[in-house]
Amino acid sequence: MIKTDILQVNGKPVQGVCITAPGGEGHPNMLVLVADKGYVMCGYLNQDAAAQFGDAACVVGGSSFEELLANPVKAVLPEAEKLGIQVGMTGKQACEILNG
Repeated sequence: MIKTDILQVNGKPVQGVCITAPGGEGHPNMLVLVADKGYVMCGYLNQDAAAQFGDAACVVGGSSFEELLANPVKAVLPEAEKLGIQVGMTGKQACEILNG
């Protein structure tokens, strides 16, 4: 099942997309939060492919949109790093920068 939602992060919209347990029961959800300049993705998605396309993206662990916003950034792709996103900041902080 695919769930989408528009989240407000400091008054700006972020599109949340969740694919529930794409590998079947017991698998984690696949999540992405899409902002103006890039996105926050869960570890389920391919960092190498995103980097090859020059995407401004970072990785945050979690099983819900709320967890992606609250949890710390685990990895930062080069284009997101250029925007100021750093390992350890929250997903919310990353979304604020990506919507800046």
